[in-house]
Amino acid sequence: MGNLLSSRKRSITTATIVSIAMIAIYVWVYSASPFSELANLIILNGFTALAALLCAIILTLTVRFFSPGEAPRTIWLFFAICLWFWTIAEAYWGYLYTTVGEVPAFSLADVLWLFGYLAFTVSIVQQYRLVTFERKKHIGWIAAGVWLIVLAVTAILVFTTKSSTNSVENYAVYFYPVADTTIGLAALYLVYAFRGRTLAGPWLTMFAFTVSDVLYIGLTASGVYDWEMQGITLSLFVDTIYLLAYILVGWGALQQYLLLRSSNEALPASE
Repeated sequence: MGNLLSSRKRSITTATIVSIAMIAIYVWVYSASPFSELANLIILNGFTALAALLCAIILTLTVRFFSPGEAPRTIWLFFAICLWFWTIAEAYWGYLYTTVGEVPAFSLADVLWLFGYLAFTVSIVQQYRLVTFERKKHIGWIAAGVWLIVLAVTAILVFTTKSSTNSVENYAVYFYPVADTTIGLAALYLVYAFRGRTLAGPWLTMFAFTVSDVLYIGLTASGVYDWEMQGITLSLFVDTIYLLAYILVGWGALQQYLLLRSSNEALPASE
């Protein structure tokens, strides 16, 4: 048992050091621009993609603790698939921004993010069924209905907002905060269902994306996203929260992984 606790402590310590280092370097590069413009962009966009990648890897490792056919395996598998889609999306978006300088209003990255949302929906529906013991098919239809509402609400926001940008760009701008708020609220419900237990961690951290996107749309709509005070812009604050959102998801996933690993390694000793 002592070795298990020691291993868990080392993993948490390492994760903490890596997380703090990533945030510190990101803020430093963002605010000071110490390298060439190309190098700065590679670091900033690369760190976001790296954070997403670490989440995907941890979630993928978590899947292996369950056998095919087990309900938790489906939950973590689709959660991992979601993060793999988002990892590729972040990498592709970063590539476009670094090489082209202006990312199209709708690109392959958006398609990948949308596939990620679909995978996460499957994951959260399966988790809901497992928590509530509700196996009826209408839960899936409810989830589909919720996404139709998300699309409708986004369309309403686009048509009721006066903007000089085109409708496609507006739709993309408003869709992500609405979508992230939706999955964030669904995740919060699961946190409530778990009554604060360890399993609630990965779902709770997903709400960080809601905070990031709501701040982004609020500051962008008010025109103060690039507002600067003493060399520090509000965009630094918002973009750092976005990176932090991935780190928090990875942290929640790591807690689940370590819990399962400890349980799995303790089994032989109990037999």
